[in-house]
Amino acid sequence: MSNTSGQITDAEDSQFELIEFRLDRNINGKVVRGIYGVNVVKVREVVRMPKINPLNCRIKGMAGVFELRGVPIPVISLAAMLGDDEVCSIADQKIIVTEFGVKRAGFVVDATHRIRRINWSQILAPSGDAGSYITAMTLIENNEFLFILDFERMLADLDAAAKISGSQPNAQASGMLNQEAMMAMAAQMAMQFSKQGQNGASPGVVPAAAGTSSNGPLVLLVDDSSFILKNTKNGLTRSGLNVITAKDGKEAMEILEKYASGNWQDDKLSAVITDIEMPQMDGLTLTKKIRAHERLSQMPIIIHSSLSGQATHDAGMALGANGYVVKNDIMHLVEALSEIIGWKPSMRIGA
Repeated sequence: MSNTSGQITDAEDSQFELIEFRLDRNINGKVVRGIYGVNVVKVREVVRMPKINPLNCRIKGMAGVFELRGVPIPVISLAAMLGDDEVCSIADQKIIVTEFGVKRAGFVVDATHRIRRINWSQILAPSGDAGSYITAMTLIENNEFLFILDFERMLADLDAAAKISGSQPNAQASGMLNQEAMMAMAAQMAMQFSKQGQNGASPGVVPAAAGTSSNGPLVLLVDDSSFILKNTKNGLTRSGLNVITAKDGKEAMEILEKYASGNWQDDKLSAVITDIEMPQMDGLTLTKKIRAHERLSQMPIIIHSSLSGQATHDAGMALGANGYVVKNDIMHLVEALSEIIGWKPSMRIGA
């Protein structure tokens, strides 16, 4: 429902599901039991602790590799990534196998509890350092906090650490996978997770000269991850775009309302690029609100998400998105924008 100004006044009961799990951490010599979660659509499956083959790698957090139905999966120690010096371990640990785009990784947890359904309105921003892997939190039973972790950022940080250390194996397996080739492939999967690399550019993209974005279209980029905002903005700016950012759908809608009211000092806003999973207001709700807004209904929208499933893609397109691009693929994001808003990027793609 919208009022005469085009603003939507009804509250949306937007929900998502997460897998709740337990992690026992060794903090200053004391075992601390915490409850954590990850969005269920990012999880491919949960498996019992298999035999882990160690990697010849000194990067903290890389625990090894295991084979899942013939596919090598890199194993990440969550406790180590969170800063524990000596990782606790129990006999009945589990591995949560995640999938971001075409990349898979396994994260070691102590136990999985349940699938929990939560309203986005119940999600709180973390109170700690912006550099933390805790991307959000929510209050659950017994006044206990459940912390939602940013697995994507962990993998990207591992990639950056690998580049610094030079620990990027180049081995390729052919025919039947042997252990050495399997470990090398898994290491590559983990260490090369971020296509953007350290400077945010996609493979095959040659950045434009400095300052070429000044005459380009203006787009609004929406994501709750400061890491994704920074790297995606850098890549889009090098392509010749001007970029403003918002940390969630609620902040984005406030910017869009200001734009629609005419109280706007910047250039014309050409498109909105939005993540799906965000506190306060998720990307699907944002898309729905834009399409229902009298003065914003024709705004081009591109969903930019790590959720690569067909159901999520179809949900975004059904709500009126003009395109859907998996995260960390700046080349295809630029191509989608070029087609949708009729703009020619000031970079060479595929070079």
